[in-house]
Amino acid sequence: MPNAAFPITPDVAADTGIHLGDGHLRIKRGGPHGAYEYDVTGNAVEDQLYLIGTVMPTVSAAYGLNSPGFYINPELTWISLRYQSKPVALFKHETLGLPNGRKRNLSIPQVLLSDSHLMRHLARELLATDGVLGFYNSGKNGPHKYPRIQIRLSSDRTIDELGGFLKDELGISFLQRSEVVVHEGWGISHQHILQINSSDDIDRWRREIGFSNPSHISRMMVFEVLGECIPRTRIIDRLSFLSGRSPKLTASAPLTSADLTSVVDEMRMKFGFPRLRAPVILQKVDEINKRLELGLRRRLPIMIESCGAAEGISPPIEVL
Repeated sequence: MPNAAFPITPDVAADTGIHLGDGHLRIKRGGPHGAYEYDVTGNAVEDQLYLIGTVMPTVSAAYGLNSPGFYINPELTWISLRYQSKPVALFKHETLGLPNGRKRNLSIPQVLLSDSHLMRHLARELLATDGVLGFYNSGKNGPHKYPRIQIRLSSDRTIDELGGFLKDELGISFLQRSEVVVHEGWGISHQHILQINSSDDIDRWRREIGFSNPSHISRMMVFEVLGECIPRTRIIDRLSFLSGRSPKLTASAPLTSADLTSVVDEMRMKFGFPRLRAPVILQKVDEINKRLELGLRRRLPIMIESCGAAEGISPPIEVL
């Protein structure tokens, strides 16, 4: 039964989607020497706005955790949000059934799987963390105007459960397959893939489930402006084009605060995400950089020329 301390809310469902995708739980029992950590890891560039603007306020709303630790690797390619909380870790493990350690035998918690409203929130964040929204062409030189959603997981059961929800509750068609992926340096993995190719089905996903990762949203917005979105562009290039800073979708310099604000405002108006307004995101970027510099002498990869955050103690995360 659900823990009374954490009611099963849309925010808990959304965070569970985040957890199934890019989350990890570490529980080490042992009194004062125990550890109860939940972390979420993403690409330091492509997922930076998502981690700060959506993941942090979602975890805050779900569990009241407002002060994660931060880690960025020496190559500055990925960043982790690290939450220390025994009640949250035990709720995730004992009530929701999420695994401790490696995500073996992963499945969607039944309390969420049985509720089509909550599943919409979970599916949205599962795509945001372990999925891709891209645009493809039908010929070698044709425009990249055909949308595709693809979600890859190591758990075939989770893919089956997600597919059942999409088909039975929303009438969304998809393809499902498995493949073996060779990872240089450490071996192979089996990946299970759910892929949506129909423009009508992707429109239904947008209406019924939505998109929350600015990396995905920016691709959709570029497509709506140009009628296509070519592959292998960076989020900073897409945001620069969408803000009007760059006339074309080409390699771009860091954004100004005003550029980011204009695009984030448009994203929030059209898609409802990110959850935080641009000024709060800018302030959080400044805070995170100060903490990373203090502990690791590192900073986030630069996306914004100057975050312009006010000095002093920041207010609690604002969920709007």
